[in-house]
Amino acid sequence: MKARPVVAVALLAFFLLPVHAAALDVGTVKGSLKAGGKDIPLKYSIAYQLDNAEGLLDRPKELRIVLTDREVPQQALAGIAFPPVMQMAREGKVQGIMLRLDPADRKNIVVTLLAAPSDPRMSLSNLTVGGQDRFKKLDIANNRVIGEIAYKESRAGSADMPSLDFSISFNSPLFNDPAVTADLKGEAARKSPQAQLLRDKARALAKGDFDALRKLSTERANKSTDAFLAQAGPQAKAFAKEAAVEVEKSSRTLERVVVRGDRAVAIVGKGEWMTFIREGGQWKTDD
Repeated sequence: MKARPVVAVALLAFFLLPVHAAALDVGTVKGSLKAGGKDIPLKYSIAYQLDNAEGLLDRPKELRIVLTDREVPQQALAGIAFPPVMQMAREGKVQGIMLRLDPADRKNIVVTLLAAPSDPRMSLSNLTVGGQDRFKKLDIANNRVIGEIAYKESRAGSADMPSLDFSISFNSPLFNDPAVTADLKGEAARKSPQAQLLRDKARALAKGDFDALRKLSTERANKSTDAFLAQAGPQAKAFAKEAAVEVEKSSRTLERVVVRGDRAVAIVGKGEWMTFIREGGQWKTDD
């Protein structure tokens, strides 16, 4: 079982904030958002920018703007593919929208509806808005994003993918990815603590030792493990043994490990990676 970015991501543990973060004002938002004709109140805004040092994003850089009914921490916007705010929305902990775009390209925006789907197995509703600039205003400074955006879908929508209608202005604090603290390649990557952790994980899987696996994993990863065990039933150990082969292989074929303080991404190949979190001084797998 290759660890790929296809699972929903839960809210990660809080990390150390940059020194300047506490001085930033809480983001504000004005306007309206309707999803399937239903009003979603918006009160807070926050923005986060990824520098794409890992080279895994679909765009050179990515700006994420989250407009919600409840305040969310900056780390809820972090992560390569599925920021934790998406899992918060799936669990009904927050509602609103997330805008994702290359800050140098305002004509291509991915809009994600942050609302629990009617079927827990369904993904969050995503809409790609391209071809024209939907922003009436978008100013990006060192620690602030100020903008206005409006959009209205012509389609009727459905329960699984409701139509969106919004006209919003926002003033958001802007946070950035933590700086890269280590960039290991080749043999150095394969000798890294992250590679060793994968070998430990492979041994636990091979033995079907799920208690040991939990100790090597984050809370988010353990939720996925519990869901897997519930679905697999008596076949769980057989499936785990198969997964062990893939995990051990990944530890031997790591191409690169990019570390940002207490977070790390291990890249195995194009479009395939694994994430790690350091909790209490110990690295743990987050997939």
